[in-house]
Amino acid sequence: MKHLIASRYLMPLLCLTLLLFSCKKDIEEIEADPVVAWKVHDQFLHYNRYIANLYSATDKLQVLGMDFLSTISMEGGREKVIHYPHYFKNVSHHKHPISSRIFGGTDGNYLHLRSVNNPLHSGTYLALDVAKLDPQFRGFSLAAMKLNESFAISENHVALVPYTHLNEDTGRHGLRYLLVKLAVETNHFGDDRIVLEKTLVLTPAEVGGKVLHMRSHGNNFYVGTDWGFYKITEDGEINYQMPKEVGVTSFEHKGNIYSIVSNWEKQTVSLMRSISEQTWSLDAQLTDAPGRLSYYAISDDILLASYYSQIFTIELGIDKLLIRELDNTGLEGHLITSIAKVGSKVYIGTQSGLFSKEAEHLLTYKEEEKK
Repeated sequence: MKHLIASRYLMPLLCLTLLLFSCKKDIEEIEADPVVAWKVHDQFLHYNRYIANLYSATDKLQVLGMDFLSTISMEGGREKVIHYPHYFKNVSHHKHPISSRIFGGTDGNYLHLRSVNNPLHSGTYLALDVAKLDPQFRGFSLAAMKLNESFAISENHVALVPYTHLNEDTGRHGLRYLLVKLAVETNHFGDDRIVLEKTLVLTPAEVGGKVLHMRSHGNNFYVGTDWGFYKITEDGEINYQMPKEVGVTSFEHKGNIYSIVSNWEKQTVSLMRSISEQTWSLDAQLTDAPGRLSYYAISDDILLASYYSQIFTIELGIDKLLIRELDNTGLEGHLITSIAKVGSKVYIGTQSGLFSKEAEHLLTYKEEEKK
């Protein structure tokens, strides 16, 4: 009789134990995956850790550092890294530009333009003494905002470089641009040679001013100065787009060209979208925050932005610019200078190292981690 009573209570107890174990297992299975941290690249340490700019080519990454241009490519499923010295000056203060075939920098009165494929080969690069091209040259006036590119190089091999000149009639200094048309020739060894085709000295109507932002989009350069926002064609024509607006940045996304501009008189910040050669549409009125970000279109669909060590996704539309913060585990305390994507990997350049993670782990949002 006692045995029957024990069995009567033992079976429900056993079932309850199994049920609790099953529930615990289900809870463990739905726990979120651990965050994948940004990993520092072991080939960019010590003297190589300062990264000024990144450029994503089809199958490789160009990395501009303090003393080197480095190339990261894939061979046999593994990364191959090559470092080339570049001899540019002031890289810690200027983010010099890179295109698919050419990168550039300055040293004293000289503008240097080199091939990204073979930067050291004799006879393949140019060093232009701008003081000889314009005797009124008094020094480069590179983009004042440190995280914007110092000057611009287009994919059509045209460079636009701002500098200060002295007007000897008035004794005043002013802003000018050197437009440099180039060609890239490849010899039978596969080496690229940078060839000078033409130089033009461009003088805007305004006497003073400084460049805040300069970028190439398509066949034009978009320049933001404290005098206004304007477009310069690759033939040297200067067209004012928004005379009273100060363009602090510009970027491309889903086939459109955007600019964030400030109007100091009205105390407004606006998201503008180019809809024709001369016309811009006001898409959204903004707070000050979006104008402080640096923007990177890493693919046709993904637009990222950075601020110090933080990274964000950006969603654009009529009457909106939505900012969502991404997980930055591993990047804390590292000042971001550039972001690029090559293949399935996203790279982040900082002033204290190169970091990367697989693109499949990129879109982890901070607000989701807190849930």
